[in-house]
Amino acid sequence: MSGKIGGGLTFETMLTDPLIRLVMESDGVSVAEMRAVLQAAGDAVARREQASEEPEFC
Repeated sequence: MSGKIGGGLTFETMLTDPLIRLVMESDGVSVAEMRAVLQAAGDAVARREQASEEPEFC
Protein backbone atom coordinates (compact mmCIF):
# COMPACT_ATOMS: atom_id res chain seq x y z
CA MET A 1 0.00 0.00 0.00
CA SER A 2 1.59 3.23 -1.08
CA GLY A 3 -1.29 5.71 -1.09
CA LYS A 4 -0.25 9.25 -0.42
CA ILE A 5 -2.02 11.56 1.95
CA GLY A 6 -2.02 15.33 1.58
CA GLY A 7 1.48 16.63 0.93
CA GLY A 8 3.09 13.30 0.15
CA LEU A 9 2.82 11.41 3.44
CA THR A 10 2.47 7.72 2.60
CA PHE A 11 0.47 5.20 4.61
CA GLU A 12 3.67 3.36 5.55
CA THR A 13 5.32 6.58 6.73
CA MET A 14 2.23 7.42 8.73
CA LEU A 15 2.20 3.97 10.33
CA THR A 16 5.80 4.41 11.51
CA ASP A 17 5.32 7.94 12.88
CA PRO A 18 5.95 7.84 16.65
CA LEU A 19 3.04 10.13 17.55
CA ILE A 20 0.58 8.17 15.43
CA ARG A 21 1.87 4.92 16.90
CA LEU A 22 1.33 6.28 20.43
CA VAL A 23 -2.26 7.23 19.61
CA MET A 24 -2.85 3.82 18.02
CA GLU A 25 -1.40 2.10 21.09
CA SER A 26 -3.53 4.25 23.40
CA ASP A 27 -6.61 3.33 21.37
CA GLY A 28 -5.70 -0.36 21.23
CA VAL A 29 -5.36 -0.36 17.43
CA SER A 30 -2.76 -2.63 15.86
CA VAL A 31 -0.75 -1.79 12.75
CA ALA A 32 -2.58 -4.59 10.91
CA GLU A 33 -5.97 -3.15 11.88
CA MET A 34 -4.99 0.38 10.83
CA ARG A 35 -3.52 -0.90 7.56
CA ALA A 36 -6.83 -2.69 6.83
CA VAL A 37 -8.85 0.46 7.59
CA LEU A 38 -6.61 2.59 5.36
CA GLN A 39 -6.82 0.04 2.54
CA ALA A 40 -10.62 -0.09 2.77
CA ALA A 41 -10.85 3.70 2.78
CA GLY A 42 -8.51 3.96 -0.20
CA ASP A 43 -10.53 1.36 -2.10
CA ALA A 44 -13.77 3.23 -1.36
CA VAL A 45 -12.31 6.52 -2.59
CA ALA A 46 -11.02 4.85 -5.77
CA ARG A 47 -14.47 3.32 -6.45
CA ARG A 48 -16.17 6.67 -5.88
CA GLU A 49 -13.74 8.44 -8.21
CA GLN A 50 -14.18 5.77 -10.87
CA ALA A 51 -17.97 5.98 -10.59
CA SER A 52 -17.91 9.75 -10.99
CA GLU A 53 -15.88 9.41 -14.20
CA GLU A 54 -18.33 6.98 -15.82
CA PRO A 55 -20.84 8.58 -18.18
CA GLU A 56 -24.47 8.56 -17.13
CA PHE A 57 -26.97 7.07 -19.54
CA CYS A 58 -30.56 8.26 -19.34
